[in-house]
Amino acid sequence: MTDLLGPALTCKLGQSMGGARVYIPKKIQANDPLALLLGGQDAERLCAYYAGTVLDLPSKYFFRAVRNHHIRQDYHSGTLTGSRADHLALKYGLSRRQVLNVIRQKK
Repeated sequence: MTDLLGPALTCKLGQSMGGARVYIPKKIQANDPLALLLGGQDAERLCAYYAGTVLDLPSKYFFRAVRNHHIRQDYHSGTLTGSRADHLALKYGLSRRQVLNVIRQKK
């Protein structure tokens, strides 16, 4: 799923719907929770790949650990320019302080 949506959107989906069984429709509607959460184009990509299946998403804590791993990896990769914490906060929907707290945590 991370290859399909990217780490930020996958973590957003997991933080919102983690621990639940989620039915992926064959065709997405504009008012579908997946479309509202991910956005129209990303929800359509998810539906095209997983059409008609039920996904058992892991717990929210699992997705938080994965998100934190990706934040630390992105922060230390050296590919970001400018304020890395601000960029990652925007990408993952967190505050700058939360990103800095994640970076300071032990793995």
